[in-house]
Amino acid sequence: MTVSNILLICLPAVLIICITLMCIYLKKSLKKTLYTYKNILLLGGILFFSVLAIVLIKCLITAVFSGGVTNIFLFREIIKFPKRFSFYAVFFMIAVSVLLGVSNIALIRHEGMRLHNALSIVFALFYIGGTVIIYIISDLLTKKVFIPRGIYTDSLFLVLNTVIPLFLVLMLCYFECILVGTAVMGYKASREVPTYDRDYIIILGCSIDKRGGLLPLLKGRVNRAIRFAWEQEIATGRPMKYVPSGGQGANEIMSEGSAMELYLLTRGAESYEVLPEKKSANTWENLCFSKKIIDEINPNAKVVFATTNYHMLRSGILARKAGLDAQGIAGDTKWYFWPNGFIREFFGILAMNIKSHIFTATVLAVVCAVIGVAGYFGNFI
Repeated sequence: MTVSNILLICLPAVLIICITLMCIYLKKSLKKTLYTYKNILLLGGILFFSVLAIVLIKCLITAVFSGGVTNIFLFREIIKFPKRFSFYAVFFMIAVSVLLGVSNIALIRHEGMRLHNALSIVFALFYIGGTVIIYIISDLLTKKVFIPRGIYTDSLFLVLNTVIPLFLVLMLCYFECILVGTAVMGYKASREVPTYDRDYIIILGCSIDKRGGLLPLLKGRVNRAIRFAWEQEIATGRPMKYVPSGGQGANEIMSEGSAMELYLLTRGAESYEVLPEKKSANTWENLCFSKKIIDEINPNAKVVFATTNYHMLRSGILARKAGLDAQGIAGDTKWYFWPNGFIREFFGILAMNIKSHIFTATVLAVVCAVIGVAGYFGNFI
């Protein structure tokens, strides 16, 4: 039995064991909290390695019926896999991009033409354009750089011609898997049902109108908070206090916290039940400043936060970072808001985890270098 045949038997088995362990670890992590980037990474890894395992099992079946495979065949199948994974993902992403475009057109029709309202269209163009560029670079390296200049047989350039395209495509696969993981975890977070044992509910602010009234997005958050407070009191008899959180924007006549406070008081809340936070400028400050208010009264309080469905995952991650062991509730919004909002949240989550991307890129670069050197010394490239 050749080395390639032994590897072809061992690799799928190893991958299946790894996938099983990742699934077990993910299950334990989800029981602990939904709000961690680790869950997104695990989901992405499970997706990638599952597809790789299927490809290798397919090669194993081919080997059984053909009497075995060569080392070169196995090496090239592994080298080609990331490109195939990304290639098939492109069709899915194009379909998603079309849906994003449709939702953005509806959003622009209802809300007007603004840059942040066209974010999904920008993302779709960026993704498709970036994918095309990566494929062009991969092909040009071979067809326009190495072969015409007569350096394709040079050992260094031969290895680089394998390593560089492989690295670029693997990074593309990484971000595709992260996008899928974020979508799955975002949906799961939006469906979370907190336990009815909360003491405070933080309502995360967003824009108000020129007269200080709540716009539909913010009204959905406050109404969801009121409904949860009523549900808890009916179910357990346990009252809650509201912490509406948000500072005053440049074009706002009052702070978002004050606007929500007025709205809550007109909906039956008592003044002692509402503790507005009026200085924050973003979600991170919403949570940190609200935590300070709550800690001054009850450092051991159980907290829930209310926000819009697409904003749940990132808010929960930030809440954990701020030291809040909080659960979340999601206010509904119009269907055309969700895709655009999700893309914005996806970029926000990516920006929060730069170190993870650098670490992943470093690991993938090392893996590609090892594959390139092994392929060269094994006379596979």
